[in-house]
Amino acid sequence: MDDETAVLRSTTGESLALLGVAAKGTVNGLFFDLAVEQRYRNPAATNIEAVYTFPLPTGAVLLDFQVTIGGKLLTGIVVEKKAAEAQYEEAIEKGDTAIMLERAGSGLCTVNLGNLMAGEEATIRYRYAQLLRFEHGSVRLAVPTVIAPRYGDPAQGGLQPHQVPETDLSVEYPFTLALSLRGDIAGGTIASPSHPLALVRTADGVDVTLARSAALDRDFVLTIAGLATPSLAAVAADGEGFVALASFCADVPRSAPQLPLRLKLVLDCSGSMAGDSIDAAKRALRLIFADLSPADRFSFTRFGSHVVHEIDSLVAASPAMIRKAAARAAKSSADLGGTEMEGALSSVFALGGTEGGADLLVITDGEIWGVDSLIAEARSANQRVFVVGIGSAPAEGVLRGLAEATGGACEFVAPNEDAEAAILRMFARLRAPRVEHAEIDWPQKPKWVTPLPRGLFGGETIHVWAGFDAPPIGDVALRLMSATGETPLVARTALPSCDAQDTAFARMAAASRIPSASEDAQLALALHYGLLTDRTNLIVVHARAEGEKAQALPQLHRVAQMHAAGWGGVGSVMPSMAYVACHSVSEFDFAASEMPMRRSRRASTGSVDHAVPPVPSTGSAATDESVDARDGYRFVIVLLDHHLSGSRRTALARTLAELTRFGVAGEISAALAALVAQGHAESDVLRAFFEALVPWAIAMGASRQLLRALRNQFKAPERCAELRSAVAAIVGVPELIAED
Repeated sequence: MDDETAVLRSTTGESLALLGVAAKGTVNGLFFDLAVEQRYRNPAATNIEAVYTFPLPTGAVLLDFQVTIGGKLLTGIVVEKKAAEAQYEEAIEKGDTAIMLERAGSGLCTVNLGNLMAGEEATIRYRYAQLLRFEHGSVRLAVPTVIAPRYGDPAQGGLQPHQVPETDLSVEYPFTLALSLRGDIAGGTIASPSHPLALVRTADGVDVTLARSAALDRDFVLTIAGLATPSLAAVAADGEGFVALASFCADVPRSAPQLPLRLKLVLDCSGSMAGDSIDAAKRALRLIFADLSPADRFSFTRFGSHVVHEIDSLVAASPAMIRKAAARAAKSSADLGGTEMEGALSSVFALGGTEGGADLLVITDGEIWGVDSLIAEARSANQRVFVVGIGSAPAEGVLRGLAEATGGACEFVAPNEDAEAAILRMFARLRAPRVEHAEIDWPQKPKWVTPLPRGLFGGETIHVWAGFDAPPIGDVALRLMSATGETPLVARTALPSCDAQDTAFARMAAASRIPSASEDAQLALALHYGLLTDRTNLIVVHARAEGEKAQALPQLHRVAQMHAAGWGGVGSVMPSMAYVACHSVSEFDFAASEMPMRRSRRASTGSVDHAVPPVPSTGSAATDESVDARDGYRFVIVLLDHHLSGSRRTALARTLAELTRFGVAGEISAALAALVAQGHAESDVLRAFFEALVPWAIAMGASRQLLRALRNQFKAPERCAELRSAVAAIVGVPELIAED
């Protein structure tokens, strides 16, 4: 940008709080370190709460979190989640600025920037580290930048209401990136299927930058091919102890005859696959069909809102059946509605009856929220799930979690990426004998060691961490035993001498222990090593001088996602297609996209909100559809939450007439009106009513913004005590629910 302080606007003229994102990192061997800077400016005339949910790579460990605001550089601290939320809310109510970072489901984070004052700027910087992997002589690095719309209920993916991302077809955020490749990895063949690159060879390696301007509409993907794939090891001090990392790259025994496949092919034909994704998927299927042999057995299923079994049993891969399947795949379109993956895979698991032992190969963009039930069902069916993730912004956390938890594997293919290489790697995994037993031999007995992955495949890096009281000296070996009972394969590497204490290395080791630790140990590790987890948040509070504090609650400003390029057929990253710039929902054909859905509250937004039911029009009072016919006060909470988040207001109704326009009518309205008739001020009655709703709202999991607005009523406990008791009795506050 020529003027970084200028107010960005969407193509519909709406001012944006997010100015842009810049990333700068280093790749040294298999260690990837990236610092990301998000720049914000409040374009509104009053204070706002900017909320932005963004993706992180699976396995990334957050190392630093800093905020620059008002000329001050502030560093975040890790606090237990409930305590962080309480600190955040307390700061907001005092008129101070608070910034909080929290996990938001698999591979997602949400930053909450509360009380950013009118015209004020803030810069948020975070840094994460990630271990990369060799895969058959290549390394693939992905920097996720955008969350494509997903099908289903976000709560199933672990998201709270304020964390749910929205997509706006009209917004655009600039994105810059610079990487330095160091060591042996800099000697490989460097390419990017997502962005044009500028490469500069240096004495230390290769510097990589983007050759053209870019935006947050696709993940950045870097591939480095033609590499040697050695096993590696590292040791570092960790306080008074030591941690070691062993990274093995071994071949699974292959002397047994090639095993025939029992393969269930599953193609996602939901609306989100339209455009680049479905085209890439059909190219991948052509490669898959060409690799099948007559001894293999396969089925072929397409799915969306419903399931179409094109070949509904495991049949021999004869030339005739291959031609039949290929013809039906060639005619496939992204026209089957929403991504009902759970029902589809359940149906596919059942194909083949009691024979079991088959593998699923799923081609999808993975735009769903949760897969926990699918993982349990796949394990009970003794079926591994292999996934080819297609598109410019696949849901990496969801897809990788499903594959790895079932003993399968996951490959990702960007629209311009070589699908053939990914398919060949996947077939190598499918045809390899299964590893029945694996163990690590350390030169000294470790205090703890991280578990091996469920799926072990030849030619791919396996990372294992261990802790020691003294520096381990000697060789560490990986032993693999295949199902054929052959002589175990041994991969061996030497542990180097201990480096100086490396806090980043030690924190990554601690993060690797958390998934298999007990709940108490998980929290203890997170707090001791300063790790962002499901049970901890990062918090920063900027205390303002009395004359600079916010005087009112902040307006909610959800930072919308850009539309992922190629998603749902809107735009493309393929060089042979022109980019389609849609500026309003009316230009986008929702009929072929994710269903069921309803359009967003703003004309420029293509978001899907499954959690909020349709509400009565706010232009007139509800009559037959009054709130009393809709589960009483539960529906009042839904109405108010919908109104507050949809209109970006911070205040609830100020008069009974306004409350009625929201849709709150019937006995509730009459009871409140009776209190006014008794001589109570109308504003006091409404305040008491909103305060009395707090326990219901907590029980229902209402949004943070609604809870804040409901609580911000009477500051003095003795104020209108009699009125508050009367309203609480009318509302019927639950006795067993205590306000947090």
